[in-house]
Amino acid sequence: MTHMATRRPARKRPAEVGYRTRVAGERRLRTRARILESAVGVFARKGPDAPVIDDFIRAAGVARGTFYNYFTSTEELLAATTHRLEDDLMVRIERELESLDDPVLRLATGVRLWLRWARSDRTFCEFIVRSRFRGELVERIVTTDLRRARAAGEFSFRSLPIARDLVVGTIRESMNRILQDSVPRSYVDEVARLILRGVGLNERRIRAALERPVPAMRPPRRTPS
Repeated sequence: MTHMATRRPARKRPAEVGYRTRVAGERRLRTRARILESAVGVFARKGPDAPVIDDFIRAAGVARGTFYNYFTSTEELLAATTHRLEDDLMVRIERELESLDDPVLRLATGVRLWLRWARSDRTFCEFIVRSRFRGELVERIVTTDLRRARAAGEFSFRSLPIARDLVVGTIRESMNRILQDSVPRSYVDEVARLILRGVGLNERRIRAALERPVPAMRPPRRTPS
């Protein structure tokens, strides 16, 4: 009696496995990015506390199970959205500041770039005004520039946390003003001027910092589609 040999399933080649893994990873990144991008508009319209999970599912066009593969709560999504939005803008600002070593010029130019972007992107502006979180990169860069400028004798504030609150709080309230009123083109520079005075910079240095042209930010890097 002849026994037929059992045919074993063919093993997948390493290259095929690697390709499928890469494609699956890219798909996950795209889905997560779609949820986050949709969440910006939802939070901007409703604020950080009003939305429910179904709002984000509808906005992103994903199934409930798909949503929960990435986020377990609206609070977690809010933190992730803030991190993505603020840190993405901060990375773009840093690309424009990378040639500047002077912490005074870095702070002055960074404030102007941030507020100019807020004027040009209402959804971003609404989201940041309503969000109660701040991105980690924002905190680190602002605090570092304040500390370095004080160590160089340029700024004369006593408390670093209070100086940070002055900068971040003034920017946030200025963004709220941008949303509510039709502000003049000079508004951004005037806000930067008051921030620099608040941290103790002398008038000569303030004038010099604000006379520098503001670079045009390059567009953001997009998630692969």
